[in-house]
Amino acid sequence: MRDDQVEKMEKLAEEVADDFIITTCAAINTSIADKQGRGDKGFLYKISKDTAGVLATIERVLAFKNGKIDPISATRETQEAYEKKLAAEAEAKAQKLRERIRAS
Repeated sequence: MRDDQVEKMEKLAEEVADDFIITTCAAINTSIADKQGRGDKGFLYKISKDTAGVLATIERVLAFKNGKIDPISATRETQEAYEKKLAAEAEAKAQKLRERIRAS
């Protein structure tokens, strides 16, 4: 992974963390007094859970890159391919979550 990609991943992690905080706070502040509120609260918690998964994936990629976690692959080439795959998945999930949050 290139240095510019690492910087983008770090920025992405911050944005996803912000989304997680906003969505979770919205869920906490949603009333469950009626059926609509219960549905909204469940929906917001589902988004929060998905956001936490995306954040964990991004953080795992960064931990691999920064040497905090040992590589999974035996060779440098396969490890880099694995990191690229994880990074692409995290970016795709983050984009999907952004779209869901904007739509709600």
